[in-house]
Amino acid sequence: MIVAIDTNCIIPGQVGGIESYTLALVESLKLPISPAKRLILLTRLENHRHFAGFADARTEVVLLSRPIGNWSDMRQRDPAAAQTALEEFQRRKAHVLRQRRVDVVHFPGNTINPLDLDLPIVLNLHDLQHRRFPEYFSAEEIADREKWWVASGRRADALIAASNFIRDDLCQQLGVDRSKIFVTPDVVQSAFFQPPTARQLTDLGKRYELPEKFFLYPAAAWAHKNHRRLIRAFESAGIAGAQLVLTGGGQEAIEPAQNVRLLGRISTEDLVGLYHLATALIFPSQYEAWSIPIMEAMACGCPVASSNVTSLPEQVGDAGLLFDPTDISAMARTMQLLAGDPGLRQSLARRGRQRVRQFSAENFVKTVARAYEFARGAHRATRAA
Repeated sequence: MIVAIDTNCIIPGQVGGIESYTLALVESLKLPISPAKRLILLTRLENHRHFAGFADARTEVVLLSRPIGNWSDMRQRDPAAAQTALEEFQRRKAHVLRQRRVDVVHFPGNTINPLDLDLPIVLNLHDLQHRRFPEYFSAEEIADREKWWVASGRRADALIAASNFIRDDLCQQLGVDRSKIFVTPDVVQSAFFQPPTARQLTDLGKRYELPEKFFLYPAAAWAHKNHRRLIRAFESAGIAGAQLVLTGGGQEAIEPAQNVRLLGRISTEDLVGLYHLATALIFPSQYEAWSIPIMEAMACGCPVASSNVTSLPEQVGDAGLLFDPTDISAMARTMQLLAGDPGLRQSLARRGRQRVRQFSAENFVKTVARAYEFARGAHRATRAA
């Protein structure tokens, strides 16, 4: 099977979760059990270097012409020029796919472009968060999602959902046939299963001037990520000598606070080290289709404490502590408990490592392969009808 992955939804540093997912997807599809005899990665100027390292005898990385920036910005500046550029980009993409006799196109980033592409299509429609928390989105963002995300979800021959929560939401909200949604949790990049050396951890701690106890939250500073409540909870917890360490983009929106460290975007290598050094991952998000940081933390043996909403209880199981993300006192008590009980941290670390093994790359690839075969069959049936 010849599989194309459209990575054009990704501008490195702007869509962290989808970026991590797509990198892990490509890595998984290069395993020996992969259904992809050949893999075609479609890239854009902004992310080509991000994916170029995957090129080998079985994987081709194709740079598609595309102007710098995003379509929304282009439409605002010059709608006519944006439409011309979009149509040219779509023609180029369709030509590349036909030329390489692609069997399935996988769109990992919520939308299909172009929607009328006459090939079997698999889509990751990660969430419909804008319908649950419209207050976190502008009117333009909601209109864009309703137009393109909903149409893409209904056009796809098969969809991949990271959790039962998302599958059920897609069925309920969009009326998508349950049989064409394949549930497989996101996988973790292999780098998070490779522990740093003691020397590397020592050097990392010195470089970032980390205390013995700190809580880690790697998340872009979007409203639903709940940074404000987390900071208030950390301050009220009053844990002597501890810090709250925040990584991810958009931190200019976070107000500085005592003993709260804003590290911004950091390398994967440094993030692995932080998981190994942290007292715990504290994950107060109000909405998640599936949390890649939770899986990364479990892979690194970092204790996990998480919100008890959306997909998160399904993901964490008995391998972490759960709390109400709107309850600042409950969040503070959770941090106090973790800081003061090394036995609990060891138990959670052990259970986390056991839990993450259930979500292996091999199991992920098997479900993705089923989605690809389903999409091919569904597309043939549609064309024959």
